[in-house]
Amino acid sequence: MDSTDRPMLMATLVYIGSVLLVGLPSTIVLYMLLSDLLVALDYDHLVTGGGSGLLLVGLSLLLGLQLAVEAAAIQLSGLEALGRGSRRVAMARFLILTLGVFAVLAGATWVGFSTALAGFGWAAAILGLLVGFAGVAVLYRGASAFLAGFRGSND
Repeated sequence: MDSTDRPMLMATLVYIGSVLLVGLPSTIVLYMLLSDLLVALDYDHLVTGGGSGLLLVGLSLLLGLQLAVEAAAIQLSGLEALGRGSRRVAMARFLILTLGVFAVLAGATWVGFSTALAGFGWAAAILGLLVGFAGVAVLYRGASAFLAGFRGSND
């Protein structure tokens, strides 16, 4: 293999992996969230309708693939990749990443504590408590680091 082809091969593999590991699962989750939201808002005819149901699938796929592209850009270029484009677009990327990370951590914490309290046995309770407390610790450290950076202090 030529040494000039190696970076292109790595970028291609990162994008394929990102689509498989980030894009497809987030597409499914986004579709479920959007359809549940429409049903809760009493617009269930948009979910079950032929053309509008296809539009919902298309919107979920578009958002899921965009998340995969952003994840691949972060893997290839680091967090500086989120700062590309105008200030408004960069801020939107950072906000979406922050909300996504917060949602995953909050969900993992909730699942951990729920597992600990569900009565699946002592091994599941210990593992659930460890996951729950790890989620709380990461959320606390992340929030305190954010506040320290926001205030401009290096504590």
